[in-house]
Amino acid sequence: MSLSVIIPRPARCLHRLAKLDFVTRDTAAKMSTSQRETTFFLGNGNKIDKETFLEKIADSKAKVIMVGENHEDSTAHQLELDILTKLNNASTNKTGLSLEFYDRESQIVLNEYLSGMLDVDTWLEYSRPPANYADYQPLIDFCKTNSLPALASNCPRRYTRMVSRNGKEYLNQLKNSSSATLLPPLPYSGASEAYTKNFIDIMQKMGNTNPNVPTKMLDAQSLWDATMAHSLAGFLDQVDSVLHVTGYFHIQHKLGTVEHFHRYAPGVDILTVVILPSEQLDALNTEQLNIGDLVALTDIDTL
Repeated sequence: MSLSVIIPRPARCLHRLAKLDFVTRDTAAKMSTSQRETTFFLGNGNKIDKETFLEKIADSKAKVIMVGENHEDSTAHQLELDILTKLNNASTNKTGLSLEFYDRESQIVLNEYLSGMLDVDTWLEYSRPPANYADYQPLIDFCKTNSLPALASNCPRRYTRMVSRNGKEYLNQLKNSSSATLLPPLPYSGASEAYTKNFIDIMQKMGNTNPNVPTKMLDAQSLWDATMAHSLAGFLDQVDSVLHVTGYFHIQHKLGTVEHFHRYAPGVDILTVVILPSEQLDALNTEQLNIGDLVALTDIDTL
């Protein structure tokens, strides 16, 4: 995976390392091609069934449910639709959907599509969708069918590119401009020590041992996290609860987006759900324990 991808999409390469985090490619190649059933756990490793998993999400008092995925995992995308359906059916409260890979400039277009003003082709033409937009379209269409609001939660990628090249302070000149509406409050907070360590570990797994390069990349990653968190905090004025779909690195161990959200909305409860491709599915390994409040393991060989 080219490191250049992290500039316009600072998180994508991190999620593609799911295979490297939990299994070697040689081991994965030897696995059966038949898909194995997804398994479900509490964060502490206690195994539960799928219905209990969904019930715990639906019964949670948390206003924000953050679901972390590997973006290439089709099983995760279906499970996210199951979660959204369960939330919508289980309560009379107004639930909203939030997506990482749509940015604030696309919000008007998203609103127009949800209202029925735009057909799907026009929506896709003007919303700058991610390359795998088809994976998220069922979630958006569910919102359209059920009159649920949806949030384009991120900043336009040109700002992460600016930060990747120039550092986080570069954006401060936009603080009093109209561009500020597309960003979190400036200056935004940097990464925590724990998040920084996780990020550097990922960079080293990718072969990047230059201590100076990850700093600006980490600043861009933190901008991604801060913008999503700030968007979610504001979205709670419109909904009773929100399901936020993002890459698992952004929320694992309650770091990243979770940390930024607590700065913008202190005291608001969050439930983290992490869906991980994994070689072994019968139990959580040491790295997977408490990676989320709830954890689902999917068959890595289907990626």
